[in-house]
Amino acid sequence: MIRGRRLVLDTAALGFGVTVFLGIKLATKGLVSLEDFERAATAIPEVQTVQHVLGMFDYRLRVTARDIADFERVLRRRVMTLPGVGQVEANVLLSEERRPGPLG
Repeated sequence: MIRGRRLVLDTAALGFGVTVFLGIKLATKGLVSLEDFERAATAIPEVQTVQHVLGMFDYRLRVTARDIADFERVLRRRVMTLPGVGQVEANVLLSEERRPGPLG
């Protein structure tokens, strides 16, 4: 089933040279709804994806920023103020290889 087309932007050419994957563990799961967290996280322009995951963290976010200083600003002013945020782990993307397979 085809669900649409996808446009792939060259983020580096657009001035976004840093991609960071954040693992986020919520501190107050019972007090903050997952929907509140997801709504607030997806409202941040630099957050490209919000994934609810099973494992050490509750969420995985893909964040793009212009540089490390810009990422630090996004982290401090936006991500760390999301409802229920507890532990945050950052992994900076060094390189990415994508080999399109049958699913794309």
